[in-house]
Amino acid sequence: MTDRIGQQLGHYRLIGKLGAGGFAEVYQAEHIYLNTLAAVKLLNTSLISGDVQNFHNEARTIARLIHPHIVQVLDFGLEENIPYLVMEYAPGGTLRQRHPRGTQIPLALIVKYVRQIASALQFAHTNRLIHRDVKPENILLGNNNKLLLGDFGAALLASTSLLFSTQNIIGTVSYMAPEQLRGKPTAASDQYALGIVVYEWLCGYCPFQGSLAEMNNLHLYEPPPSLCARIPMLSPSVEHVVMKALAKQPEQRFPTIWDFALALEQASQQKQAAASPLYLAGNGGSHNQVTMLAAQAYLAPPPSLPPAPAAAPQVMPTVPVEYIESGTRPGQSRLSRRAFVGSIIGLAVIGSGGTLGWLLTQRGSGQTTSSTSPLPHHTPTPKATPVPTKSNAVYVYKEHQDQVFSAAWSPDDSYIASAGGNTDTKTGDDKVHVWHAMTGQDAYLYQGHAKLVRKVAWSPDGSRIASASKDTTVQVWDPFTGNNIIVYPDHANEVLSLAWSPDGKRIVSSSAGTTKNVQVWDANAGKFLFSYNGHDSDVTSVAWTPDGKYIASADIKGTVNIWYAQTGATIQTFSQNAWVSSLAWSPDSAYLATGDYNDDDSVRIWDMSKGSFSQVYSGTIGNLVYTVAWSSDGKYIAAGYQDGQVKIWQYDAGKPVLIYTGHKENAVIMSVQWSHHGNDIASCGFDKTVQIWTMP
Repeated sequence: MTDRIGQQLGHYRLIGKLGAGGFAEVYQAEHIYLNTLAAVKLLNTSLISGDVQNFHNEARTIARLIHPHIVQVLDFGLEENIPYLVMEYAPGGTLRQRHPRGTQIPLALIVKYVRQIASALQFAHTNRLIHRDVKPENILLGNNNKLLLGDFGAALLASTSLLFSTQNIIGTVSYMAPEQLRGKPTAASDQYALGIVVYEWLCGYCPFQGSLAEMNNLHLYEPPPSLCARIPMLSPSVEHVVMKALAKQPEQRFPTIWDFALALEQASQQKQAAASPLYLAGNGGSHNQVTMLAAQAYLAPPPSLPPAPAAAPQVMPTVPVEYIESGTRPGQSRLSRRAFVGSIIGLAVIGSGGTLGWLLTQRGSGQTTSSTSPLPHHTPTPKATPVPTKSNAVYVYKEHQDQVFSAAWSPDDSYIASAGGNTDTKTGDDKVHVWHAMTGQDAYLYQGHAKLVRKVAWSPDGSRIASASKDTTVQVWDPFTGNNIIVYPDHANEVLSLAWSPDGKRIVSSSAGTTKNVQVWDANAGKFLFSYNGHDSDVTSVAWTPDGKYIASADIKGTVNIWYAQTGATIQTFSQNAWVSSLAWSPDSAYLATGDYNDDDSVRIWDMSKGSFSQVYSGTIGNLVYTVAWSSDGKYIAAGYQDGQVKIWQYDAGKPVLIYTGHKENAVIMSVQWSHHGNDIASCGFDKTVQIWTMP
């Protein structure tokens, strides 16, 4: 390709050459009107007529890859049938320039690098795009040393007839997976390439050296040389993770590239020469279970707790309204712990699947929470070996000015949407923050609500966010632009909770009030469909079953109703004698977990086939359960408590296996949510933070 400096492509003038490769040349360019800089990549191929539409389609796909760690495509086009891309300019150069060949990079820095690049690649894979050419030369340094994955030109070439030319295998052979060398790349091929990059960063050199033919043979048939032999101080666990990513067969690698990043980070936390490595493995249809292989101390399983003794059912006493109002119970002269929670916030806030129940004095409703349904009374669990604790977060987001009520993962686990506010509507932070889950970089700040926001939820396809507010509206909007706003205004009172249908077509939302407090409506048109009339008090929580058939709703009187999502016909009703804080369905839609304000402060598991609870996870007396969430593999339940802790319960054994203590003491946990594709957890609360942490 001839030198094109001075040539104009679209609105960009080429002003300098940045580099060249086998398939493209890259120029620095300047916008002719805005005087802003960009990078222009011209592919070294002239498209035939049949390839033009494919190029346009693939370029549009790449242009939609808006991610904090992917170089943004600003424009694309054809110049004399030669395709080009206009991309954001990265002033820091490449990681190859930052770390020349032969450089050994500290493991801690490698982990940070891999998290950013794996996040970008996972996002691309979710959008059905394979990069095909991951290497240090294609990893750029943006502002503040943020990594940017660039050069999706190989993916563009894959859409043209050039791909079918045997002499033009797309990619760089030093980093190329065996299946890619055979012309059959998959998403796992990018994981292999990133594994080669990590190997090189650790010891300074790629595992395979030689001619093209020699490297081709080595990639296909020979195992990489031992890293520990080259770096004696390296933990065997780290070597194991890298070697798993470099498995010859794609199915023997980690299920996703994000699993690889998590496993590398976990292995890096072990001391030198740990006894056994850890790795991530799939679990049936789920690839999110963290599997640990006999790592001593750090990986030791939590001790078993003895089972709680059987207890006779006992009716929990109803607290009269006057004692809730005064903050005392009969025989008490001081402010009760529960009344104290309500008094400091004006609202007893509930998260994750539920949103809110508040002091009746503020509402002036005069309603009681009476019921005659018996609930089990559990005697204290016998003294047992302490449950393991964890306090270190992967990332702590601190950009909220007030308490954070809700935090939700995007479907691909790349982003978090979080929101909250203060009961003082004049000064409260009523914005919804959208930010990158592992770096905290803000992607968008939505300011469409007039009052605090109780709940946020991503649509199943990740293209929209729904937010419920004290301003009585639910708003649906684009996560990265705030455009395409739909305002649903049909609730008469503040909206407390919402949930998307699994197909993303409908939303169920709930509010305060005694009528029309649960509504199902069209998520695309904002059109009311029907009301569910099974509650006569404020509905704090709604949850749609993963199979889309049923909806659970709960109110401040302790009533939990299960009803058909299509018709609103009630199937089952449970009574818990006190307002229910949160609902969470098991992944198979067979069980419902609830958190409530009963005196035993327990998480209850309701069996839908039997119409009764099957297990009760007893907590500490007086330590309210504000939020519950079920892991994507169905093995664990996370519960957030009044004391600022999150407790992980093993579902089948009914025992706690981990307590997270990273939030401030007594900073109520309002919401906890598992990531969709791993063991990462997002929790938020009264300490005004959202914390991302991983269950070992």
